[in-house]
Formats: sequence, C-alpha cells, structure tokens
Amino acid sequence: MGTLRIIGKELASVKENIPFNLATVVSPLLFLFAFAVMVSGGITIPVETQPASSESAFLQATAEYRAPDGTPYLELEAAPAEGAPDGRSADRYIVEDEPAVGEEGATGEIVHLVNDVNSNMTKNYANRLAGALVNYVDAGRSSGTVEVVEQTRYEEDIPWDESFAVSTLVFGAMLAGLLFGQLSMTSEWENATAKLLVLSPRPASSVAAGKVVAAFLKALVAGAVLVGVVALMYGRALASAPWLVAALCLMYIVFASLGLALGITVRSTMTAFLVSLVAALCLWVAGGGFGDLSYFGEAAQAVGAVNPATYALDAVRYAYFGGVADPTPLIVLAVGAAATLAAVCAVYARWTRSERAAS
Repeated sequence: MGTLRIIGKELASVKENIPFNLATVVSPLLFLFAFAVMVSGGITIPVETQPASSESAFLQATAEYRAPDGTPYLELEAAPAEGAPDGRSADRYIVEDEPAVGEEGATGEIVHLVNDVNSNMTKNYANRLAGALVNYVDAGRSSGTVEVVEQTRYEEDIPWDESFAVSTLVFGAMLAGLLFGQLSMTSEWENATAKLLVLSPRPASSVAAGKVVAAFLKALVAGAVLVGVVALMYGRALASAPWLVAALCLMYIVFASLGLALGITVRSTMTAFLVSLVAALCLWVAGGGFGDLSYFGEAAQAVGAVNPATYALDAVRYAYFGGVADPTPLIVLAVGAAATLAAVCAVYARWTRSERAAS
C-alpha cells in the first residue's frame, strides 16, 4: 500500500509543473514538425548552366533526371553571365563539348564550377552531375552499361521524413523519462519535503520504485500522444505493435531511473528540464537518430554500442518498417532497465542514509 500511495502522490503532483510536463510532448512535436516540413519529399538542388538547357540535349536529359520518388535531382536555369559564379549563386555546369554517346563509347567535356558553400554541397553537386552523365550514357547505349541490382532491407523504400518521425519517438521517450524522473525529486526540494522522504519508515527501495513507476506512467501518456501524432501524419500500419510497446516501455524505465538519480542532486525544475533536453538530444544523435551509425565512423559506433538509444531506434524501426526480427535490441534494453532500476534504488537508499547521518 505504501508504494501505491507514493505513486498516487506523484501522479497528483502533475498539476504543480504543468508547463514542464507538457514540454515532454511539445518539444518532440516541434522537433518532428520542423524536420517533417524540411525533409518531406525529395530535395532538388538549383544549378546554373551554360548554355541554357534548351540548347543542349545532355542538359535537357539532366532536367529530367529524377529520384525514385519522381523528384528532380537538379533544377536547371541559364547562367546570367559568362565566367564563374558570383559567390551568391548556385554551382555552374558548363557544357564545353556536347556529350556524344555511341556503342563504342562516350565523348564530351563538361566543366563544373564550384561555388564552395560547404564540402557536403560540393559533394552533392558533383554526385548529381556524375549520376546525370551515367544516366545519359546508359540511355544512349544498348549494351555494355552497368546494371545495379539492389538487395533491400525493407519491402519498400522508407521516406526520410517518415523514418525521422519514427525515430523521434525514441527522443521523446528519453526526454519524458529523464524529465519525469527528475521532477519527482525536484518537487520534493522545492516543496521542502525532502526531509520527510529521508524520515519515511518505508524502505528506501519501495519509495524509489514508486517514484520510477509514477514517472513511467506519466511518460507512457506522453508517448501515447506522440505515437498518435505519427499515426495521424503517416497512417502506416505497424509491422509489430508488441515491439513498439516493449521498446518504449523499457526506455521509460531506463530513463526514469536515470532521471530520479539525477534529481537527487539537481534541485531546480528549470535545470532538470535543460539537463533532460540536452542529454536526450545528445544521446539520440549519438544513437543514430539521423541515420545508421555506420555512416559516422568507428568512434560513433563505439559510443553507440553502449547507448540505449541505439537499441531502441533499431527496435522501433523494426516495429514500424519490418525487416529482420532480431531480439537483441529488446534484450539489451531489458537488461539495461533492470540494471538502472536496481542502481537507482541503491543510489536513493545511500542518499537517505547519508542525509540521516548528517542530521
């Protein structure tokens, strides 16, 4: 009964910090909406050309060079003047010698003037020009071209905005768990009731467990809202609802436990919110929130191996998109949930003992 009373007390305290409780839903939603607008559909890069595309068969073909979803890779417009770009415009493709394609090979000369915005944009401009050339050569030859056979991970291509939306559920789980876990202690400091916790006759482990369970329940509500919004935005049927529920619930336990441990020393609600937001964002990025960690080198993969967000992202993506059902992520999260819950009970018990000794 004592643990249930603690849970009830924690749930009733929601009204004390309504803005911060709402932040566990609003922050991920703002993050989601901002990126969903930015990355919905493909990205077309503007480029200046000499001559105008209407005067070159290659440039006309390049204007029709498209991504699998139909988005043009390049938006061509005639360069306003001869020579190099002016520093405020796009890169420039100059057809010095119109490409000619035959069975014996291809000839021609195209100059790419780089406007040096950044190395990533330079790479994109170069890659899309190379792709347009390969596409043009392939269209002009009946044999001898390169054929690419794809071995896909999923049954269909996953749009980047939808993949990003799904991954924000993990960001939201970390933010909610950390913040609700910390608020369960910061409210005690701000209401001057921390001493009552120390003097409670209840076992310290039952008090800590009650606070974690209450934080878990509050995070569960925030998670349900986020899952509902993603469902309304994309309408994708889940490949495995149990995987989604298991992954998110285990993340709530892990981060509610970590949040409670932090809340013992973080005594300000505003500080708790900032710590939760920064920590959740950093862990989410380091866990592969923007894409597979294999893109980012060995150091990122080493960090990802001990980051719970890595495993949660794998499990949640499987829940939505299917693929190979590898139980490893859920097993790791389950072990992590048990370990962090046991650890926070030990930390809380040690804190109560030290407070009693100091008194």
